[in-house]
Amino acid sequence: MLAVATVAMVVFLLSAYVPPDMATSRVAPRGEAHYILLVAHIFTAAVATVAGLAQFWPWLRTPHPRVHRWTGRTYFFAGVFPSALLAVPVAVLAPVGSSNQAALLALDLTWIVTGVAGYRAVRQRRYADHRRWMIRNYATTLASLASRLWGPLIIVATIPQAGGVGYQGDVHGVAQIHDIASGGAWLALFANLVIAEWYIQRRYGVPRRRTAEVTPPERTPAAV
Repeated sequence: MLAVATVAMVVFLLSAYVPPDMATSRVAPRGEAHYILLVAHIFTAAVATVAGLAQFWPWLRTPHPRVHRWTGRTYFFAGVFPSALLAVPVAVLAPVGSSNQAALLALDLTWIVTGVAGYRAVRQRRYADHRRWMIRNYATTLASLASRLWGPLIIVATIPQAGGVGYQGDVHGVAQIHDIASGGAWLALFANLVIAEWYIQRRYGVPRRRTAEVTPPERTPAAV
């Protein structure tokens, strides 16, 4: 059910960019270059979202490890990695307020760090660590979609302040829109990582620390 809901949301979000048209963009672009970067970021993020779903499918992961490996490469090199790089200029240029830009950059940094950690782990054949890091990474991948779910709750929370001191002078509702966007982004990142960590601890427990092997000192022959 989660996979079906995720794919449906991805299709809905992509519908505003097929065919690409700046007039239908859900994020107001600051120019043609910004729009091109935005579209590239969105489509590579969609690749990561769909490929990531396949990685958590037991039928694919266990009986078909070769397919799992190639899907994982697609997830990282055609999805997470390029999308994370594109997200930096997209976030900096986005006219959504400083708090939202900070949330997007924090999400992007978490996305890169967890992705690189997971990739290094699998290259070093530390498969248990790889599994944990990729759960955290995919939770970050889904944060962008989850922020849309937090939006209505934040709207309800900001309604009492709409006509009061909180947004006094905000005739066009710009400050309120920025708060809704930034609140959704921060909450999605925090909640997704907390849920992922809870799942990791519940399913796999706390990883054991590697203890270095201590070589006993060589015995010297007794003096004659």
